[in-house]
Amino acid sequence: MYINKQVNFDHKIDGMDCKEAIIQLLRNDTTTSIQALDAFGKVPAGVLVGNSEWLGDYHECTSLQGLHYCSINFGVNSSSLGLRVPLQLMYGVCVPNVCSEDDIIRNIDNLTQFIPTKYRLLDLVAPINADTPVNCQDFPQRPYDAGFICFTVFCLILAILMLSGAVLDVFQKYKKRKMINDSKLRSSSYPSYGSTGETNNAADASLGQNEPLMDHEAKNVESNPSETGGSKPGMLQEVLLCFAFNRNLSKLLDTTVGQSQSIGCLHGIRVISITWVALGHTFGFSVMSGIENPDLIVNTLPSFFFQAVGNAYSAVDTFFFMSGFLLCYLTFTRMTKSDGKISWLLFYFHRIWRITPLYAFVILFMIYHHPYFGDGPKWYKAIHFDSLCEQYWWRNLLYINTYFPQADMCIQWSWYLSCDMQFFIISPLILLPLSRSQNAGILVASVMFLASLVVTGSLIGKNHLATNSVSLQNGFSATNYLELVYIQPYSRIPTYLIGMIMGYIRIIVSVGWALAFAAGISVIYSTYTSYGNVTLQSEWSNAVNVLYGTFSRLGWSLALCWVVLACYYGYGGWINDFLCWSFWIPLSRLTFSAYLIHGVVIQTYYQAYPTSYHMSVMSSSYIFCGSVMISYASAGLLSIAVEYPCAGLEKLILGHESSKAKCDEEVSRRK
Repeated sequence: MYINKQVNFDHKIDGMDCKEAIIQLLRNDTTTSIQALDAFGKVPAGVLVGNSEWLGDYHECTSLQGLHYCSINFGVNSSSLGLRVPLQLMYGVCVPNVCSEDDIIRNIDNLTQFIPTKYRLLDLVAPINADTPVNCQDFPQRPYDAGFICFTVFCLILAILMLSGAVLDVFQKYKKRKMINDSKLRSSSYPSYGSTGETNNAADASLGQNEPLMDHEAKNVESNPSETGGSKPGMLQEVLLCFAFNRNLSKLLDTTVGQSQSIGCLHGIRVISITWVALGHTFGFSVMSGIENPDLIVNTLPSFFFQAVGNAYSAVDTFFFMSGFLLCYLTFTRMTKSDGKISWLLFYFHRIWRITPLYAFVILFMIYHHPYFGDGPKWYKAIHFDSLCEQYWWRNLLYINTYFPQADMCIQWSWYLSCDMQFFIISPLILLPLSRSQNAGILVASVMFLASLVVTGSLIGKNHLATNSVSLQNGFSATNYLELVYIQPYSRIPTYLIGMIMGYIRIIVSVGWALAFAAGISVIYSTYTSYGNVTLQSEWSNAVNVLYGTFSRLGWSLALCWVVLACYYGYGGWINDFLCWSFWIPLSRLTFSAYLIHGVVIQTYYQAYPTSYHMSVMSSSYIFCGSVMISYASAGLLSIAVEYPCAGLEKLILGHESSKAKCDEEVSRRK
């Protein structure tokens, strides 16, 4: 039974070192000692099938004064257990506050004496991680420093601006409505006589009705403020209105915008793709954070139907495809209207301005606020990832983080933004030749495309890399497929290039739905044959891995080409109707924000989980649904607070003409 009683242990260990304090704790038969030992990790069920998280009770330990919770990471001899996945034993202990992490390492024998002898087959050896073999947790783990205070004040200022802008907007609308009513009153004050000489009371009667404000009336009021006694808003008011919560929320939820566009199917594709990414991360992050039944990976991951989850990274290729497509399609649409002219300075400024502020805000949140969002036996992992942002934030904001070790990456899924920005930077190398000669532009793109295929295939073949989803976990390939191939721009650019070319030529190709479906299914489900019966090591030969790793993205891109072209030219049928559904439009606007924040939401749940997490398809499905909803809600708040105000400020800075640059605006929202 849990004894809900706080007992101060400090006075009993005054003057003792850690070893003496541990002995005093373990050998005394006091209430505190009993509770502390009860909070220790115990040998659970399922050890022989990989349950290596002996966490104990974190909250019971932290409720005791003078004690704190620490976790010890041991190496596990998985082969002696016949396990097919590498393991690390995490053992939780409740020790006196005088014990530092180094003290615990020196007293491991005393702390593990309660593990039954028969379980010594686990071969508890030196800690597996020389840098963080022991992690002691106190809350808060990060002090409330000046950075926390400053970022909190910044968030409060944003909230004040949002509310103040909303109040100003409501007040201005009230004034406009009042001006129109006053204008009607003045115009009706002059009598209108019929043939009988009596006053026509129709106009007077209408004054008492609460008629809606018509668009043409609003325009007249704004364009002729002197006629109604109004005045044009000053610059300060216009800046404040950029933050107006109600205005930005209205823009976000407007489902009429984009319905007239000829490529409305992209709204549905965006939302489905980001949801697919979240689905893959829901399962992947749970494994990375630690689960008590890793044997499920062996039994589930190789299954045929689970390939759609394990291969969710194809959804990222969808975003690369749409990014290249919209960039080229909308840029040339804009150039056609401006006689082939385009301001390259604004081209880059617009992109950086729309992406970087929100990106920087999330990084600041990870550094200064996220460490306080949870606690628990595994929360030190969240603290570690947050500290990476504090050290290496500049790599992210310079969009060069893919060229550094993936283990040191701030916001690990942000590699996409780095690749996408680099593709955007070099896009004029293709846009300019295309604007002068179709053949020249396609030739440049083809050279880049072939060079990427050669480099990717060579890296996979030379290093004997597996290309199924297990290889992304960095445990089965001699060299890391994740860092060498998966996150590198030279391997991801083919999909982007195909999107650009299709965005330029926009012609019906000689493929159909059947071939597109076959190509997409082949990319997702062909990895089913790569898993062995005994281990998760790839059964494919090196040649097959080279072929799949090199050409799988090409097949996926061609399938997407047909979907977009068929919908564009009216051959989409019910699929086009579904993808163009107005329901997708607000969610589509949030995909960039949702991509940034969804990983934070999922990882926060797993890393703050107070006990060992038992993964199952059912539980992960519930977590997935909840994570998607929370991610979109958070993305909506981020967009209204940061993204939309920045867009409004850009219009004020660059003027009304730049706000019509729909090409760049759509490109900035493709993600």
